[in-house]
Amino acid sequence: MTDSTHGARYKVKGIDGVETYIRVLADHGDGYDILITSISDGRVKESSEFIARELLEACLRTGYICAAPAEKAAIA
Repeated sequence: MTDSTHGARYKVKGIDGVETYIRVLADHGDGYDILITSISDGRVKESSEFIARELLEACLRTGYICAAPAEKAAIA
C-alpha cells in the first residue's frame, strides 16, 4: 500500500441487499483507520474501525473488497 491509500474507497462483497463501503481515513504504518458505511433498506449505518495493513491487503488480494466507483455528487 502507498500513501495514495489515504482517502481510498472500497466496495465490500457481502450480503445481498446490503451495500457496504470502506473509506481509508488515516494510515498508521501497521494499519488504517477506516470508516465503514452500510446501506440497507434505505438506512445508513456508519462505524469507525481500525484494520491491520495485512488484513486490508488480504481482502484486496482475494477480491473481498475492490475499488469503489467514484461517488456521484448529490443533486439538490
